[in-house]
Amino acid sequence: MPVFTEDMLKEAEQIIAQYPQRKAAIMPLLWLVQEKFGYIPQEAIEEIAELTGVTPIHVEAIVKFYEMFHERPVGKCVLMLCTNVSCLLRGADKTLQKLKEVLGVDVGETTPDGLFTLEEVECLAACDKAPVLLVNATELFENVTPDKVEQLIAELRQRYDDSETTNPT
Repeated sequence: MPVFTEDMLKEAEQIIAQYPQRKAAIMPLLWLVQEKFGYIPQEAIEEIAELTGVTPIHVEAIVKFYEMFHERPVGKCVLMLCTNVSCLLRGADKTLQKLKEVLGVDVGETTPDGLFTLEEVECLAACDKAPVLLVNATELFENVTPDKVEQLIAELRQRYDDSETTNPT
């Protein structure tokens, strides 16, 4: 079953038209799919390859190389903790352990409620603010220590958990 709907195909062609070579549109097309589905299904990789004139393995290599692309469904809130040298020297390993404990999941897993996915990443280019946590590839939290984890998760849960909204009667 095709991933690209008629509307998505129109948008894909508009994206492709912005580039001198079709294959230059691969990453924006991957973003288009991920914004729609929350991850990149294998069928989408094949369709993007066809749209851009490359092999599916070429598109798949891009998905695997960039940590911001997800190959499987993830939670509403993707937590990416940097565990590169600067962050490790400032306690990222302890912060990671605390995140696992508070969330009840391991790296690469999603909480049973589908709210959080925990990921360990190589570098977020914020060494002077180590350890750092990137949330949904848009919001960077600095100096994240184990003692800040519970409050941070509570705040994120409140922000992202739709089921906690009250129904005034």
